[in-house]
Amino acid sequence: MADPDLGADSQTLKKGAKDVVEALRPTEGFDLEESAGRSSSFGHSSASSSFVAFCATWQAGAQILSGSTAQRAAGLISASGTLTDTDGRVRDAANSVKTYQGK
Repeated sequence: MADPDLGADSQTLKKGAKDVVEALRPTEGFDLEESAGRSSSFGHSSASSSFVAFCATWQAGAQILSGSTAQRAAGLISASGTLTDTDGRVRDAANSVKTYQGK
């Protein structure tokens, strides 16, 4: 049974990595720490503490998502390099067989 064609090439993988990183660009520098510090102006302690908890959760989630995204993008870039390298080796091997047979 033949392996499935994944329908990806080196450039597609590189573009995918770029797109993944670009999708999270709006979250860069988005910091709720200052807003959380002003939560006492809400007047109600439970609203204030809930907002502080929300801000902390948001920041942690954004950092985890950003780190995970960077890892995935790096994986796509690595896969792109591996694909390019493998294609080159296969092409070289095919050419050496043709040369050896005198074709």
